[in-house]
Amino acid sequence: MKAVYIGLDVGTSGCKAALVDRSGKILAMARREYGFESPEPGMVELNPATVWNAVKETLAEAASPEVEIRMLAVSSIGEAVVMVDKDGGVLRNGITYLDQRGPETAEYIRGRMDDRYLHGLTGVPVNPMYTLNRCIWLKEHQPEIVEKTAHYFMFGDYITYMLTGQRVIDQSSASRTMLFDAGNLEWSREIGEKFGVPVEKFSPVASTGAVVGRIRKELAEEIGLPYDLKIVLGCHDQCSALLGSGAVKPGDIMAGEGSTESINLIIHKENFNDSFFENQLCFEPYIQPGQYIIPVGQLSHGTSIRWFVNEFGADFKAERSGLSSGMGGRKVALVKPENAGKSIYDLANEYCAPDSGDVYFLPYLSRVKSMDASNQALGVFLGLDVNTGRAQMYRALLEGLCFESRTCFDTLKKVGLPIHKIVASGGCSKSPLFMQMKADVLRQPIHILDNPDAGITGLAMICAVADGAYKNYEEAAEVFVKTARGYAPENDYQEKYEKYCLIRETMKELYQKL
Repeated sequence: MKAVYIGLDVGTSGCKAALVDRSGKILAMARREYGFESPEPGMVELNPATVWNAVKETLAEAASPEVEIRMLAVSSIGEAVVMVDKDGGVLRNGITYLDQRGPETAEYIRGRMDDRYLHGLTGVPVNPMYTLNRCIWLKEHQPEIVEKTAHYFMFGDYITYMLTGQRVIDQSSASRTMLFDAGNLEWSREIGEKFGVPVEKFSPVASTGAVVGRIRKELAEEIGLPYDLKIVLGCHDQCSALLGSGAVKPGDIMAGEGSTESINLIIHKENFNDSFFENQLCFEPYIQPGQYIIPVGQLSHGTSIRWFVNEFGADFKAERSGLSSGMGGRKVALVKPENAGKSIYDLANEYCAPDSGDVYFLPYLSRVKSMDASNQALGVFLGLDVNTGRAQMYRALLEGLCFESRTCFDTLKKVGLPIHKIVASGGCSKSPLFMQMKADVLRQPIHILDNPDAGITGLAMICAVADGAYKNYEEAAEVFVKTARGYAPENDYQEKYEKYCLIRETMKELYQKL
């Protein structure tokens, strides 16, 4: 019977589980989508019960009695905290990185601890998106929930806990809290005591690849997994995607093109320098000892594309071949036969204008920014006139996302970090239109993985090394990771990029005044 592993990736908008064999081939995959909950404007939360039910459904669908499922590893989003009581009951939704409440917590933190010192200790700049800020806000606004909290989880270790009954978190996920000593790889009691957050209520820290335990017997029966399935400690989703792109040594870089864009560069601890603080760069523990990743990127990436096609792209589905009477006599568009089976994203790309003209898009669909917390600008379409159509606006949106990526790469170069080879993965990397545009704007070749789900590949590699199938990640990467195609720069976007930068800075200043 073929030995396989399960990679379980828990994201902001959905989760997926896949069976992967020891050669890196995906044998089966299941996905479930879920949405955010917004109790009030500006609040963006994720329901742990919704996520857990989706996880169980994906695992049940992916499970197969025809293979030997040996190990399972989990990756997940960072920052959002799950609070449970002494009986394991969830007390409230997790507050996600897109949530806009509590900007005053950042100033409160700066007032009590030097932000340069805090950055050097935790590896993250002061920013409302991190867990510490949410804990401070909750103490002020929902103290009754804080009092009932017996344990704090991130979503990754919460799912691992639900699978095994064991509390344990990996170093990369812990570093997203702003309560973790990223240099010594342990919870910072100094920060916890300074801000009244009991770090002992967070899960104990262990290294990625450690065997947490076996799946709970009753859960295995419920979803059809083997009783002896071992659960291996996974990591932050950006780390698993980076590993799944074949990045195993300093200088390797991967662009995760999902709901968020995270451009991750591996460095060694010896490469830390003071300019990281000035440029608001994070450093996050990577999977291998002594290595860290520098993540740069934008939070509203694939989210911007999904927002546009959902709100304005209904006609992309039809590109009308005629009209028919729908319910109540309302005329509806008929779908052309050649468009049957195509996603709305495929159709949006097909009908994208060849030129955006003087239309620009600033892709800030949230006030929360991962790299520039002081930037309060929101999304803007600029340069519209009576002749502007949605196809032209869609191209401007894609260009705006690429221009933001360029600013991130420019920051890496500014602090003297090398960029050797860019590998892209994730849902957005499936679009030839978008990837060619990105290569043009970045003025560098982009290589696309044969398997765009790099996070799943990375999790399978973690399992395979833990299982002894490979002696290290370098050896596993040679087998698991393959490049499908590449895009070389063809068009010159330099002039338009410079105009975009001017618009970007002008809008930041305008929103500061507003």
